[in-house]
Amino acid sequence: MNKILPLCLALLLSACSEFGPFVDARREAGQVAPVGQSRPDRIAVCYNPLWHSKKSIEQLAIDACAQQNKQATYTDTSYFNCRFVSPNTAFYTCQ
Repeated sequence: MNKILPLCLALLLSACSEFGPFVDARREAGQVAPVGQSRPDRIAVCYNPLWHSKKSIEQLAIDACAQQNKQATYTDTSYFNCRFVSPNTAFYTCQ
């Protein structure tokens, strides 16, 4: 029973979390303006440095900027401002 409790707690905490890196482009229902950290000219990729490679993070930004026919350029990283499982955010500008 002692081994099951931590497992249940971990599953509960991660139930609403996305494990892979993702572009933080959240929107409220019915709204056009984003509530996430991404903007058309600034892509925010949430990730966990323990589990995600730099290549996978960069590829998400490249794909997001490619939708606008632009190139992704890394600008900076912010720590502990995204989800519990993916706490860090890498920012890229689309140029």
